[in-house]
Order: sequence, then structure tokens, then C-alpha cells
Amino acid sequence: MMKRVAVLSLCLILACPGIVLAELSWKDLGLPATRFPQTTQYYQVHTVDEDPSAPGFLIFSVSSEKVKTRVEGLADLKKWSHEAAVVAELDKDKNAAGGIADGAVESVKGTGRGLKNLVLHPVNSVKGIGTAAGRVGTKVGDAFREKEEGEKGDSFLSSGKRQIAKKLGVDVYSRNEVLQEKLSTLAKQEMGGRGIVMVAKFFIPVGLVASAVMTASNINNAADGLVNDRDRADLYSLNKKALIECGFEPGKAVAFLNHGYYTPREITYFRFYFEKLSRLRGYKALLDEATRLSDAVPARKFLHEVQIAADAADTMPDAVAVDIVPEGLLIERKNAAVLICGYDYLDASPLGDRIIKKADEYKWKLKKSSAEIWNAGIVTPRFGASLLVTGIKARRMCLFRDNNNNATVDGPAI
Repeated sequence: MMKRVAVLSLCLILACPGIVLAELSWKDLGLPATRFPQTTQYYQVHTVDEDPSAPGFLIFSVSSEKVKTRVEGLADLKKWSHEAAVVAELDKDKNAAGGIADGAVESVKGTGRGLKNLVLHPVNSVKGIGTAAGRVGTKVGDAFREKEEGEKGDSFLSSGKRQIAKKLGVDVYSRNEVLQEKLSTLAKQEMGGRGIVMVAKFFIPVGLVASAVMTASNINNAADGLVNDRDRADLYSLNKKALIECGFEPGKAVAFLNHGYYTPREITYFRFYFEKLSRLRGYKALLDEATRLSDAVPARKFLHEVQIAADAADTMPDAVAVDIVPEGLLIERKNAAVLICGYDYLDASPLGDRIIKKADEYKWKLKKSSAEIWNAGIVTPRFGASLLVTGIKARRMCLFRDNNNNATVDGPAI
């Protein structure tokens, strides 16, 4: 459903070239400055736009000393800002992957048996300072794995790259091309005995730690530990075994493991989420949906929705079922219907009005006394005001919870 909506919207935009991005101000977003600073010594966010082909999703025009590009989504913005800081710190050291004084970063794409599947050059990405036409977080096709060859192991060089990424607190499967080239060069230098010395003395900027790379999630932390310490062969085998033990058919598990969009880290996240939600009626449909989705925005949205549901599983012991609906995931609790949405931005808009209307409909359909809307990202005060007449409760920033694992609650209490 989401894919059809996105395609239809895109066709409308192509047919009407006068349609432009709906620009927002940074202040409009109301993001906590400690987690989402607009400007730091490492990067700057220039503009924020709502994606016209995908209402509810944001596109950020950003720049660092190395690149000017566009980043899609709040989660990718959080990740990219950390990566930009790490790249900048590496450039301060003249011996670190070339350094600023040496100019360009050396690329070792294609070196070693497994490295070509890890060095990424995403479609429509851009290198160097230039127009903000490229995007970080777009579909990367089959860059992460060869179909039906998921059990190939890492080469020595790519294994070194994975260990360096772990030490730097970044994702070896990142779609950030500049970071990938840095990691590749460091791995080659380490083989020559130089890279390991640099990494050992590397200082991650204050306030930026490994956990900042991903969204806040205890489940993600557990998955990260597995991904960081295992090569692709072990990871593939462990995930396949876990999915089958979770009740999924072997053929479906293999099809999912060889998905063309998700990175090995994201595949592992899903595996942990499925295990957490396996007590709920309808959970097996989640793997089918994740396998079916191939476009970037719907796939990313679904990943975030399943994470939110899995993170909340322990706090919802009365949950009995999970269902996939056009708006997101619907969790059935004893007395409540919870609609989980993976949007970056919900405002008083046609999209926001539809979400509120559907949440109310699901409440009556399931014969519950209350309904809740949990959004991955921003819920504006105007959206909260629209909820007042319905009695529906909303939670915002569910993908970016605080240290106490609490999402912000808006609207009337249940």
C-alpha cells in the first residue's frame, strides 16, 4: 500500500513540475538541541523539506567539510551527523586515511574477496562540495551481498575494516560513501602496520559514542554486539538459524536474508525484533512484509515501526496481536488499540487527519476502550490539538527515546 501511494505521488510530481518541496524551518521541528544540533564544528543542516513524494518524511540539506548532500529521515540524520564528526576528526590526523593535507582518500574498492560487497557507492550519491542533489540513505541495490551467497566469509582486509569501524563507533555497513572510503583506506593501512596505531589513539568527539550511531534501543545494542563481532558468514548462518527457530519457513528466511535493500546490520535488527514479537498473533506476516518491500522509504519506515513495537513489547504484557495496516503497525492490547507509525513528521495535515481518523476506526473495529498513536519522530502541537476532540493519546519521538526509555506523551491521558 505504501509503495503504491509513493509511486502515485511521484507520478503526480513528475506530471506537475511546478510542485516543489515544502520547506520547514528547523525551529518548526522542535527537536532537542542536545540530540539534534543544527550546526556543529563538523556539519551544518541548511534546509528541511517534507518529501513531496512521501508525506510525513523529511529531507535534510546538509554539508560538512567533505561533502554537501541530502539526508533522508531523522534516523539517518542522526547517524550521518555522527559519521561526519568521525570523518572530520580523522582528517585532523595527517596519518589517518590520508588526512586533509594529503588530499583525496584512497579507495580500495574491489580489493579482497569480500570487500567489494562492503564498499558502497550509492545511487545518486555525491562526493565533494557541490550542489545538494545527492542523497544519503537511498536504495543501494545489491551492494551488500551477492544473491544466494550470503554465507561467504569476510576477507582479511574487510574483516580489518569491520574491526576499525567498531573501534571508531561507526557502522561498517553505512551508506555514507565518504566514511566507507575512509574505512577502506584505514583497513589497507592496517595491513601495512600503520592503521592500528592511528585507531588506537583516535579520540571520538565529546558526546559522540558508539551508541549514538544507531537509534536508542536496547534490542539494537544487543544486535550491534553480534554484528560488530561476527563476519558475514557467521552472521548469515546465525540469523538463518534464529529465523527458522522463530517459526519462519526456511525458504522465506533465505529470501529475507538475501534482500536487496537492507544491510546485514538491518537484517540482524529485524531478526531480533521478530524474536521479541513472536508471542503475538500475526507476527509471521512481518517477515513477509519486510521481504516484499524494496523501495527505500517504505522499507525504512517498516524497519522503524517493527523496532518501536519490539522495544515496547516488555511494557505491553497485555498485547495479543500485531497487524500490518496501510498506516503502519496495529498492536491489539487488552483495552487499547495502538497504531505505530514510522513517520518523521506528523502535523495537522491531510496525512495527520487520516492517521487520527484511522486510529479511531481501529479502536471501534477491535472494540477497545481507547486508542493511541505512536510516531517514530515528530508530533507537532497542532497535531496534538487535533487529538483533543478524539480522546486519542499520542507519543512522539518513539525512535529516539531518553535514557529512561520514555517517549514523550501528548494529548489526553487514557
